[in-house]
Amino acid sequence: MWKKLLVAGVLCASLALAQGGGRKGNSGAGNMGPMGPPPSDKFETIAKALDLSKDQRKTVRSILDDGAKEAAPLRDQLSKSRVAVGEAISSNKNEDELKQVAKTSSDLSAQLTELELKTFAKIFGALDDTQKKNMQSLGFVLSLMNDIYHTKNWNTM
Repeated sequence: MWKKLLVAGVLCASLALAQGGGRKGNSGAGNMGPMGPPPSDKFETIAKALDLSKDQRKTVRSILDDGAKEAAPLRDQLSKSRVAVGEAISSNKNEDELKQVAKTSSDLSAQLTELELKTFAKIFGALDDTQKKNMQSLGFVLSLMNDIYHTKNWNTM
């Protein structure tokens, strides 16, 4: 199941990149895009890209907030593991010890990525059939999901 989800995610991301990442050309109005000022946060960017209804906005925000709550302990552990990697390197630990602390760090990073993909899958499940067919928007949102929970506030641009 995860393999299929990962393959679908990579496919969506590659389609979005091939089509310009879901971004439109510059309208020549400075920072203004063709439809006005850019969204102020990630949620608004996601909501606009997917053309979410009012009810879908509530659902998707809840999905993203729940994912952030689940990510908090992983993010804290990841931060500590990165410090441990740095300490192991600076104290000239042997190769086996260094590999172990690096593996712990990479495992935690993989868990955060898995959580981001699960969150994307939940968002995908909340979309209607028309929204699910918009590969360019889905690819763009999937690219926004990359590392979304690696910072304390997932919603900042």
